Amino acid sequence: MIEPELNARAVGASKSTRMRPLLITCLSIVVAGLLFVGGLGIGFAAGKWSDAPPVATGQDEGAAAPLRARFPLFWEAIDILYRDFYGELPASDEATYAAIRGVLSQVEDPNTSFMSPDEAEFFRTNLQGSFEGIGARVDWDMNFDTVRIVEPFENQPAWEAGIRRDDLITHIDGEEIIGTDLTSAIEKIRGPKGTSVVLTIVRLTEEQPFDVEVVRDRIEIPTIETETVGGDIAYVKLNTFNENAGQLVRNAVTAALEQQPSALIFDLRGNPGGLLRQAVEVASVFLPKGEKVLIERFADGKQDVYVTEEDPVMGDLPIVVLVNEGSASASEIVAGAIQDRKRGQLVGATTYGKGSVQLPQTLSDGSILRVTIARWFTPDDRTIDGAGLAPDVAVELTDEDRQAQRDPQLTKAIELLGGDPELPPVQ
Repeated sequence: MIEPELNARAVGASKSTRMRPLLITCLSIVVAGLLFVGGLGIGFAAGKWSDAPPVATGQDEGAAAPLRARFPLFWEAIDILYRDFYGELPASDEATYAAIRGVLSQVEDPNTSFMSPDEAEFFRTNLQGSFEGIGARVDWDMNFDTVRIVEPFENQPAWEAGIRRDDLITHIDGEEIIGTDLTSAIEKIRGPKGTSVVLTIVRLTEEQPFDVEVVRDRIEIPTIETETVGGDIAYVKLNTFNENAGQLVRNAVTAALEQQPSALIFDLRGNPGGLLRQAVEVASVFLPKGEKVLIERFADGKQDVYVTEEDPVMGDLPIVVLVNEGSASASEIVAGAIQDRKRGQLVGATTYGKGSVQLPQTLSDGSILRVTIARWFTPDDRTIDGAGLAPDVAVELTDEDRQAQRDPQLTKAIELLGGDPELPPVQ
């Protein structure tokens, strides 16, 4: 899954042939998703995963060559510290990793990050199997410098234990995690089915922090769900852009059309993204062949333009796309393309805002450096990174709605498409 073939065509002003598979899922959401969901992907250009070591220290070549003239000052300070400090000093590898992270903190890009060899092994292992955890997606809150709950999955352990969206986790089993990093926090939270973890929660509506014990479980979330709602409106929900997403959506929509629905609702709420080529394939279900899906720009000013390559199956059938704060990356690519091309309305809440691509480099000791190498834009050249997509019709979904099993966002979508929201769904 890490290195699938990229099928989407890239045509750009640069005439570039950068045909590499991209895994563009939001890291901050989905590294946690790997832990909690057994899911997919970590926001990077998977096809360019590199095991080649960087230019060795001391060589007068490479992009960082101008910095090397200043490094004697670094070693001067470190020598004094290790010679004179009265107390315990970090091991050499820990000091090296801390120095790297210190530089990365200056670029102010949470998606450009470093993983120690142990963290990197955890990262690789999570890409290869299914997982057990608490059933929530998280990110790193830059303001509070700790883990934030992005999306607790309904009827999963975190939700059942009372954890809610935007809760902040400050301690894990009594150990403070403020000021650490997302990957190490995830390692502490994850664990086998049946074991417990105690999370200290700060909720902005509560005066005091409180502890929540969560019993871990195996989290099973299907890639796609379908039913009929509002009488005769087809409903298709995509939970992740894995390597089969495009074909699954095409098959689901094709099957739904056999029932001659009056309209279709495409639900991308809580979908953290996945493979770029799958985003293009999913967009191809709804948009005409040859339609622009996204623009990808690199640091050197070059760009690639991705277009649909297959004929759509939707025809002129009305569409509403449901989105929320958990819709990220590939979800935003598809939603943005549909919105820009005025193919359908977006209903729900402003999306996450993940519009960048990371390339992981494996360093000489097995650690990984992930660097943002490109940013993507909608067909109308709108940037999503840090801003997200604003829905055409904003509808809030509160915790009270969830607990009462109400879905005002879906209700509004049904109403906009002329259906009856009071009618029960049909599988």
